[in-house]
Amino acid sequence: MIKLLIFAFLSLPLFAQDVRTERHLEAVDAFKNMQFFYKGRGMAISPDLIKLYDTMSRQGVGVQNLGPIYQRWGLIFEKNQAKGIFSVPYEGMQVGVLGCIACHSGKAAGEYIVGLGNKNIDVGQIGKDAYLGMKVWGAMPRANPAFKEVHERSLAFTKGLSDKSMANMTQGLVPTSLIRSWFYKVQNIPFPENTPRGQVKVPHLWGYGEKRKSGSFWDGEGNGELGGWGIAVELYAGQTPENVREYFERVHKAENYLGEFLPPNYPFKIDKLKAEKGQKIFATTCQGCHGVHNRDQFDHPIYEATKHIPLRIVKTDPDRLNSLTEELYKLIEINPLNDVIQSVRKKEPGYVAQKLWGIWSRFPYLHNASVPTLYDLLIDPLQRPKSFSLKNAGEKERFDEVKMGLTEASVKNETSRRLYDTSRVGHSNQGHYFESFKLLSHDNRLDLLEYLKTL
Repeated sequence: MIKLLIFAFLSLPLFAQDVRTERHLEAVDAFKNMQFFYKGRGMAISPDLIKLYDTMSRQGVGVQNLGPIYQRWGLIFEKNQAKGIFSVPYEGMQVGVLGCIACHSGKAAGEYIVGLGNKNIDVGQIGKDAYLGMKVWGAMPRANPAFKEVHERSLAFTKGLSDKSMANMTQGLVPTSLIRSWFYKVQNIPFPENTPRGQVKVPHLWGYGEKRKSGSFWDGEGNGELGGWGIAVELYAGQTPENVREYFERVHKAENYLGEFLPPNYPFKIDKLKAEKGQKIFATTCQGCHGVHNRDQFDHPIYEATKHIPLRIVKTDPDRLNSLTEELYKLIEINPLNDVIQSVRKKEPGYVAQKLWGIWSRFPYLHNASVPTLYDLLIDPLQRPKSFSLKNAGEKERFDEVKMGLTEASVKNETSRRLYDTSRVGHSNQGHYFESFKLLSHDNRLDLLEYLKTL
């Protein structure tokens, strides 16, 4: 009997169910269709304009993968359908709605990954083009009285996205100034001129369930446990606090889904011997900030809380942090949803040293996407590329297996929005260079990268 019990105990791992994979697949499936258009409000374009896009999709005009819309807006297409664009019925009309995966899914080394930040999304260009198109579209007479209401809100939303004083300057970056402006608008206070754009790259989502406990966003200054920051962009787009309260359970459900995401595995061959050497190097160079990376019995990551690193230590671009003013903190305290949207002020401003699961796919690196490869991140900042092309950044031909990140590409004839120029405000590639990095040889760096491929 005792032997039978011992055998049964030892056999448990063999018969255990891989629940996390099931939850991941369920979360991915739900996230693909997630959008928060409600009562005629949200991230939407003028009613029935989506029908023009539907016609283009059926005829395959401009909607091919790597086609002109992809190049201009950064939207990812599959079978002539853009990821994250939905046609939603409302008051006898069809409204084009922007869903979560438009920004929060992307490609790396040719693989489409839900939960990866879109490397080429250009919300500023989308806003500019949509605003001009809707101005023409709205000039035609409409019989439906609900048209004007939705149309005017859509115009205001896209006009804000394209505002030259706040919009992103480069593909793959999104301006946090847009969300900050809502806290002023809701109190009828003019948004201060020359406010930093605070451009950051779209973050990945796996591990967010634990990260949110340390604070939302790259700076960790938002209370992520309450869930309210998840709909901040919807508020900017014209949603009301009252409506948000009505569907807040959906927001909670969405936040919980994000905690189920698993990172993508490295798609190419890994040298195990070099990776073992790299793991030892990681322990002395990176682990102090990024922590350990343990796995469960099914080899899935065990997500843990992240660590906040003061700016005086990491020394990366401060533009994002410069936008965190005393006035903004006070406005957050009195916002109409202050029970679910709150700040978590740190002792010192800084950035979150996120866990490195799936780091191979998350290039370009740093919070502002200013470093094209992980190898470049390990060398003297003065030697890092001063500019690089983002064209087709997620495609296989742009993936550098050696340096891990973007391959070098000509920038001579590159369009300004697709060219990452580190001389622009908020685009600095300095910092994240420590004494331990200076001791690394070329082979040490390559060994370290080989280990990082395993995460």
